[in-house]
Amino acid sequence: MRKCIGSALLVAVLATYPGLAVGQRRAAARPAARSADRPSFGLELNWSSDVDFGIGGRGVFPLESLFPKTPLDGIVSFDYFFPSVPSGTSGHYWEINGDVAYRFTVPRSSSLRPYAGGGLNIAHASATVGTTSASDTKAGLNLLGGTTFRVRGSNLIPFVEARGEVGGGKTFVLTGGVRF
Repeated sequence: MRKCIGSALLVAVLATYPGLAVGQRRAAARPAARSADRPSFGLELNWSSDVDFGIGGRGVFPLESLFPKTPLDGIVSFDYFFPSVPSGTSGHYWEINGDVAYRFTVPRSSSLRPYAGGGLNIAHASATVGTTSASDTKAGLNLLGGTTFRVRGSNLIPFVEARGEVGGGKTFVLTGGVRF
């Protein structure tokens, strides 16, 4: 009886061994995602022709799932500016931007990755003089162009951008920063 049970176990192990070996194999390595294929977030410094300097943050989201084989990115940013105001006056200015940018195709050897696009802008300004305050929020359009820079061996993506605003902010903004 022992011989029969031992033989049955040996046959069962030998019969399932190829299946066990397949389960132990490693999956093939996937190629690493390019920086243009994944969302990135960043910090930025701004200069505006009307409201001086500002700081902000942005998120860049590839839109390849919505538009296959088209190099489009969705760019969302928030910028807070520090406007120059007379003494005794408090002034605040901020913007929210939602843009779509087309990434131009360039040779792989180039470290520049230019893009251009446009979108929507919401600009808010407020001021207080003594006990009197006023504020205004307007919507407008953006036209933008810029480039990212490829840095070999780093996950950081430096960028510069110029943005003209019509309607809401009615200003020209230069932006530079880094995404990660």
